[in-house]
Amino acid sequence: MSQIKCVIFDFGDTLAQNSKAGFQVRKNPAEIAILKKHGFEFSKKEILEAWIRMREKTKDIPAAIRMKDKYIYAKTLLVELGLKPNLKLAKECEKSYYNALEEKIKPMPNALKLLKYLTKKKIIICVVSNTRIGFNRKAAIKLGMKKYIKHFIMSHLFGSVKSDLKIFRHALEKVNKKRKNRIKPKECLMIGNNVEEDGAAKMIGMKTAILKPTIMQEHLLKKIKPDYLIKDLKEVEKIVKEVD
Repeated sequence: MSQIKCVIFDFGDTLAQNSKAGFQVRKNPAEIAILKKHGFEFSKKEILEAWIRMREKTKDIPAAIRMKDKYIYAKTLLVELGLKPNLKLAKECEKSYYNALEEKIKPMPNALKLLKYLTKKKIIICVVSNTRIGFNRKAAIKLGMKKYIKHFIMSHLFGSVKSDLKIFRHALEKVNKKRKNRIKPKECLMIGNNVEEDGAAKMIGMKTAILKPTIMQEHLLKKIKPDYLIKDLKEVEKIVKEVD
């Protein structure tokens, strides 16, 4: 039996192609119709330029604030368009964006194949996601992934984001609830694309794998030193077999 008894995944750009879908949605912004309904006319170019400014303005906002105010991006977008940060309008814009994103999103290569393989091996599958709302859970259902995932943990419940270690500890507690033979951190593999956020699991003894094609914070590789740097999710099968 494999020494890896639990695999914890990040979701966006690890199991699902969130960024690719996001770029596709930005080519035809869903917010245009919402804003027009409220009497505001904006072109695709104006929305895109405001979105770029919004991302720049919000990039340094502390995680605790971003997790508490789940419409902060939409409200900032309205401000960058020269509008008042109306909460009702922000909610409508955010909903339109995520509805469009859900239509475009697809699994990462070999994601479903890997989930089926791990399930067959009786390895527990979890997701620890930094999303501020339930989009990733809905996307997992749409993509046929949710049925393989035993626990879906969203970091906003903690008022913080990965790399906060309490999030990984909570995941382990969920996995071990009602288990006689507790799974140890060294028997867990954390897979994600953010070196800092996902690689932090190593600090509590978990093995870590970073997905190279969608990698973020690559400059921290030498500092974090994840156990594996993989080009494709299919390599996880080999990792599981290596530690048998």
